[in-house]
Amino acid sequence: MCAMEPQTARRRFLGVSSHVLLITILFILPELVMAMVLPHRRSFGFNSALYIKTAVFIASFYINYFLIIDKTIGKSVSSRQVVKFVLWNLLLVTVALFVCFLVSRYNYTRKHQAPLADWGFILRILTFLLRDAVMIILTIGLAVALRLSAKWQDIQRQKQELIAAQRDSELAGLKSQLNPHFLFNTLNTIYALIAIDGDKAQKAVHQLSALLRYMLYDDDQQVELKKECAFVENYVALMRMRVVKRPIIVEINLGKHAETQIPSLLFIPLVENAFKYGTKSPDNAPVEISITAENDTLVCRTRNSFINGNNDSDDERRNSGIGLANLRRRLTLIYGNKACLSTSVNGNIFSSRLTVPL
Repeated sequence: MCAMEPQTARRRFLGVSSHVLLITILFILPELVMAMVLPHRRSFGFNSALYIKTAVFIASFYINYFLIIDKTIGKSVSSRQVVKFVLWNLLLVTVALFVCFLVSRYNYTRKHQAPLADWGFILRILTFLLRDAVMIILTIGLAVALRLSAKWQDIQRQKQELIAAQRDSELAGLKSQLNPHFLFNTLNTIYALIAIDGDKAQKAVHQLSALLRYMLYDDDQQVELKKECAFVENYVALMRMRVVKRPIIVEINLGKHAETQIPSLLFIPLVENAFKYGTKSPDNAPVEISITAENDTLVCRTRNSFINGNNDSDDERRNSGIGLANLRRRLTLIYGNKACLSTSVNGNIFSSRLTVPL
C-alpha cells in the first residue's frame, strides 16, 4: 500500500482537528460553563455523563461525516438517497438518545434516588432527551454542511486539475504541430539553396541541425527571452543565405528582461510568415522584424511585402495559416485575454504585432 501523501495527511489532520474544536465549542463548552457556574454541578471534572454524551455527539458527527453521507446523498441527490439518509439518521438518533437516556437515568437516580414512577423524574428525563435530540440533530446538520462543503471543494479542485491537464495537453499538441510546420518551411529554403549554391546548402543544413537541437533538446514550456531571440537570429541567418538581394532588418532590444521566462517558440510563426510571403513579391521591400521589451510588455512586430497567393502550390495553400492559428490558440491558453496578436494588410504590405505581458 502506498503511503499517504504529506499534503493529504496534513489536510485530513487539520480537518479532524477543526471538527473536534467546533464540536467542543458548540456542544461541550456550554456543559462545562454550566458545571462551573452552578454549585450543584461543580463536580464536572468527574462527571461521567458529560464525557459519555460528548462521545455520543462526536460519534454521531463522524458516523455521518465518513459513512452515512458518503453512502447516501454524497453519491447523488435523489429522493431515494434522501430517504435513505433520513432513515439511517433516524436509527442513529434513536440509538444515541437511548444511550443518553441510560446516562441521564443513571446520573439522575444516583443523585436523587428517585423511583422510576416519579413524574418529576420522567419530566426531567424527557427534558434532557429533548435537549440531547436537538444537539444530536444539530451535530448531524453540522456534519452534512462540512462534508458536502469538503466534497464541493474536492470537485472544484479536480475540475481545475482536469482543466490544467487538458490545457497542457492541448499546448503540447499545438507545439508538436509547430515543429513539423517549421521544418517544412525550412526545408523549402534549403531546397531552393541546393539549386543556387551547394556550399550554402550544406551550411544551411548545419544551421538547421542547430535549430532542431534547440527545439528538440531544449524542449521546455518556458525559456529565457534571450535564448528565444537567439533562436530567431539563427533562423534569420539561415534565411539570409537564400534571400541575398532583399534587405532584412532585425532589431532586438530586451533591456532588463533578457532572462525573463516566456513560452518557447513564441515568435517563430510570425518570423516564418514574414519570410514565406515577404520574399515572393517582385519588389525589393525589406523583411522587417522587431522584438522589444519595455514597461513589462514584450512586443514582436513583423512587416513584409505581400502578394495574392493564387500561385501557391496545393501544399502551401493547405498549410497556409497553420502557424498563426496555432499561435493565437497558444496565446489564449497561456495568457487568456492579456495577450494580443493583430495583423493588417495595407496595399501590398502585411504587418503583424504580437503583445504579451512579462
